[in-house]
This record gives sequence, C-alpha cells and structure tokens, in this order.
Amino acid sequence: MLNRSALLALAAGALGAALLVAAAQGSILGMAFGVLLSPLPLAMAILSLGSAVLPFAVAGGAVAATVLSGTFAFAVVYLVLDVAPVAVLSRMTRQEPINGAAVGRWVAWLAVAAMGLMVIGLAAMPLGAEGVEATIKARLDEMLKAAATTGAPTVPNAADLVAALTSFLPSAAAWDWCLRGVISAALAQAVLTRWGEAKLPTPPYRTVAVPAWYIAVFWATAATAWLAPGDVKYVAMNAASVLCLPLLLQGLAVVHSGLARVPHRQMWLVAFYVTAVMMAALAIVVLVTLGVVEHFLKMRARMAPPAQGG
Repeated sequence: MLNRSALLALAAGALGAALLVAAAQGSILGMAFGVLLSPLPLAMAILSLGSAVLPFAVAGGAVAATVLSGTFAFAVVYLVLDVAPVAVLSRMTRQEPINGAAVGRWVAWLAVAAMGLMVIGLAAMPLGAEGVEATIKARLDEMLKAAATTGAPTVPNAADLVAALTSFLPSAAAWDWCLRGVISAALAQAVLTRWGEAKLPTPPYRTVAVPAWYIAVFWATAATAWLAPGDVKYVAMNAASVLCLPLLLQGLAVVHSGLARVPHRQMWLVAFYVTAVMMAALAIVVLVTLGVVEHFLKMRARMAPPAQGG
C-alpha cells in the first residue's frame, strides 16, 4: 500500500500535468497558470517530501497527461517540459544545506541540458537546401501567410518580425524550458518555507556561484558563434544565448549583494527591476557581463561587511 508521501506525489504530478494540458488546450486556467507554472506542483512535492518521491510524481503526471489529452504522446511532452528541468534541479537537494555553489552548479547543468535539447531539436528538424536558419524563416513565413488566409489581422512589418524571430527562436524556447523549472523551484521553496513544510532551508541566493568550467564552456561557445560561418554560427549563437542564463543569475546576485547594505534597499531593488524590465535587452547584456566579471574579480567578497572583533 502506498504511504502518504507517495499519494501526495502522485496527486502533485497529476495536478501539474492537468495544468500543462489545460495550457495546451488554451483554457483560461491553463493560460493563467499552466503556461509557466505547470512544474510547480512537482517541485513542491520534491522540495517538501524529498527526491525519492519523484518516480511517483512522474507516474501520476504521465497517467494524467495521457488520460486528459487522449494520447500518450502528451505524456512524453509532460516528461520533457515539466519533469526534466525539475529533475535536474532536484539534484541539489542531495546536498544539505544547499549553498550558492550548489545552486549555481545545477542551474549551469540545466542550461547545458537546455542547449543540448535545442541542438538535438534543430538537428532532427527536416532542413531545406539553404540550412537551418533559412528553414526556420521559411516556416515562420508560411505560418504568417496561413494566419492571413484565416482572416487574422495583418502583421505590420512582417518581414522584420520574421527575421527577428528567426534569429532567437531556438534559444527563446530553451530559455523558456529553463525558466519554467527555475521559477517553479524558487516559488515552491518560498511557499513551502512560509508553510513550514520545506525539507531544507532556503539557500542564500545572493551567493549563487557559477562553476569555473561553465565560464570556459560559455566563452568557447561564444567564440564559435563569433568566428564560425553558416549554420554552425547560427546554432552556436543560440547556444551562447542559452548559456547566458546562469551568468545572468550570478549578475543579479551581485546586484543584490551590492544593495544589501544600502539604505532603503527595497526601494532601490524595485527601481532596479522596473528599469530592467523596461530596458530588458540592455539589462540582460549588463547582468550577464556582470556575472562573468564577478567570476574573475570576486566583487561580492569585497562587498561583504568587515569581520568584527580583533
């Protein structure tokens, strides 16, 4: 007979799968919660009950996804979109307490996994004679033309929109895959801590530290994107964009550390995030750069308060 933890994990997996199916079907509930937060119940189960319940949550989610969608194929979608990122991040719960280095390491592995999935997806895509980028652009053109025939509003500057989407669409999908896992895990930990149900204490996010090997992988990918021609350049450019995510989080950690001792810190943080949202592209570049520089200059160590006593 299943114990309480296993039953809760089964229910959590089923709830997450239901949210994902609802999002795919375009329901109000799905669009409001499932698009971004369908991994949340799974993350809450693992962070409160431990990683041992993961198989039960996966089983519950797979069954629910199959029944609610009417096809086993959607269970595979659930496994890829929701289970995989949470399973990667759940590895850090094996270290007690979780520190900033563990968070940085497993977010780095999550980004590497997202890059790998993106490359596999692009390699498996049927290609036209002109390569990956041209194939994606042609398909986006076809989608816009098909939408126009159904009476949908005409998109102004459609050619510019297609060109912009083509340049970053693969990396945007990979970012979405990572962020759904990261946001769900962070939100689950915050809610469980408030309820007193968290299995482990919340890690100090201001100490998030990306491992040294990751910096090398990022620079190698960025150099390939800069120097290589054709499809290799396109794939490497999108791969480098995906690898920016952990460095962006490290840059955010530097900002939070810098404002930790400033008067009216909350006000400054609100102003920072409002500005970052309004100037998102520039903010991403600045934060990623800050994350890279932090690895070499150790700015957070210099921001730490001086030791007390003799």
